[in-house]
Amino acid sequence: MNVIKRLAYVPWIASSVSRLRLRRIAQHSYFVLRGRPEMVCLSLDGIEATFAARTPHELRCVESTWFSEKQMLVRALSCLQPGDVFVDVGGNLGMFAIFAAKMVGPEGRVIAFEPETVAFGRLKGNVALNELCNVTALQLALSDSCGSQTLILGEPDAVSQSAHIGDLGGNSQTIETATYDGLVARRELPVPQVVKVDVEGHELAALRGMAKSLSDPSCRALFCELHPQLWPAEATESEVDALVRSFGFDTLHIEGRSSQLHLAAMKRGSKLSHRIPSEIIGAQENKIERTCNES
Repeated sequence: MNVIKRLAYVPWIASSVSRLRLRRIAQHSYFVLRGRPEMVCLSLDGIEATFAARTPHELRCVESTWFSEKQMLVRALSCLQPGDVFVDVGGNLGMFAIFAAKMVGPEGRVIAFEPETVAFGRLKGNVALNELCNVTALQLALSDSCGSQTLILGEPDAVSQSAHIGDLGGNSQTIETATYDGLVARRELPVPQVVKVDVEGHELAALRGMAKSLSDPSCRALFCELHPQLWPAEATESEVDALVRSFGFDTLHIEGRSSQLHLAAMKRGSKLSHRIPSEIIGAQENKIERTCNES
């Protein structure tokens, strides 16, 4: 089953299935092979989290997120301590938020932002499934201004979670935007110690809108998935680098993953300011993955 699971997420296989218009058939067949699970339980460094997988598409979303974002998740969790505040910008189904909430414990807090309606429902459902009381889920998009914008939605049966803010496209919804610094200034939210950003091309605007919070000395780590293909024409990687350094982050590491870039930034003097060795990441990838069937 592990072999089947890994083959199902090989990029060229998934791409071929999509081109042949066999995605729904493949998802259903895979769902049956996996035993029609109601939930998927994942374990990482001794922390266990449960995610709803009631449909073929929901199962694919959970496992796809797990396989594609595990490396960044490991790095983000390594920078958290009990009592910390973690901000998840682009929370999706809650993978980062739920593991982070269990890492920071009842004295800590997680704030997760997810503007897309279906994903926000999954986020809230998974928070409830894990019986977490330290997660605040907000159906907002973080940006550099307050107001409303258009969110272009991805294909309904795709697992790439590719909804993004833009002006053109097919299916869309109107979403509310806010700046994180504005929420902090109104004392609605605290300054975070660790931040993760994955907002499908809206990274620069989201980062500018939380400049004061990211510049605060207590904010020690930032993890950001960059999508250059969705940036405005004038935006560059060097601009992102300069912006992040202007917040006081002096240890930056950027690596490519498919069409995205993963950025990890730390501040000098942080006790946890280090790049996680690749051998540790490799070990984490071998942690227990199991499927739980509803009794």
